[in-house]
Amino acid sequence: MYKIIGLGFDGCQASGVTSPFDVFNVINTLWKQQCGESDLYQCRLVSVSGEFITCSNGMRVMSDATLDEVSDADLIIIPGIHHYDVDTLLHKLKALDKECAWLKQQAEKGVTITANCSGVFVLAQTGVLAGNEATTAWWLTELFSKRYPSVKLRGDQLLVKNANTFTTGSMTANLGVMLQIVEQQVGRQLAQSCARTMLIDAGQNFASPYFFMQNQSDHQDSLVLAVESRLQQEIALPLDVERLAGLHSVSVRTLSRRFKKANDMSISDYFQHLRLEYTKLLLETTSLSIEQVVERVGYSSQSSLLRLFKQRLGLSPSRYRKAYQQRTQS
Repeated sequence: MYKIIGLGFDGCQASGVTSPFDVFNVINTLWKQQCGESDLYQCRLVSVSGEFITCSNGMRVMSDATLDEVSDADLIIIPGIHHYDVDTLLHKLKALDKECAWLKQQAEKGVTITANCSGVFVLAQTGVLAGNEATTAWWLTELFSKRYPSVKLRGDQLLVKNANTFTTGSMTANLGVMLQIVEQQVGRQLAQSCARTMLIDAGQNFASPYFFMQNQSDHQDSLVLAVESRLQQEIALPLDVERLAGLHSVSVRTLSRRFKKANDMSISDYFQHLRLEYTKLLLETTSLSIEQVVERVGYSSQSSLLRLFKQRLGLSPSRYRKAYQQRTQS
């Protein structure tokens, strides 16, 4: 039986542990349906005290054991740290010294460790990631790079694997890691059955198309953040600033002024950059035809996309794709 350990602490994001546990529970169910035998996985929540922890959503969960009571483990899962701003994150991270020391000991034993989103900061704090690659949530990349310069940050990736660590930048990628681990341990068939049952896309490795806007999103203007989110969701629709202003109960003038102040660019420039980055991502990571990319991103025609690419990048979309493929294969 494989032993899965979820690291619990006050203020952790419950889904960072409970969702992976659900993956292994589904695997157990599928296995017993097929073979009628005992579970393949045992999932336990551990904490410093071994008592109740209070997750960021208010859920109180009883730990199964203290850290010292863990004699062996096949996988340790680090959830994200819920935080409101940089100061909150760093304050909560400082309070996890005992957890970090324990994680370092486990890593030195060769235990596989996964960390998601802000939980990657916990893993980095142990020193385990020094000299290795890692990723984290796209809005935390600048802070992470400054705090852990010895880690080779791959902010364009949602999932980065090293010898005994997995780091992820989204919940979906985190679940994908669990399926990768299942495939390594008990085979592809069970992993694929679980993916179909839970509708998990285990192949999602690239960060969101608006990763490049992360620095601008540090502004913390709630109105602008809401508008950015809507633009990202409605990337294939025509830009309508009046509609955006109305949806957020402000005037066009107010929205434009605050957007410009927060991002140092206009809404239309932001939207154009957003579409360009999304187009590049589709060209890099999919086999969609140029016509399909145009439709997916919302350009009026192939000629408009061609004109934009040549203006901004100096080459056509097809040549960009070919150059990217050659660069990654070399």
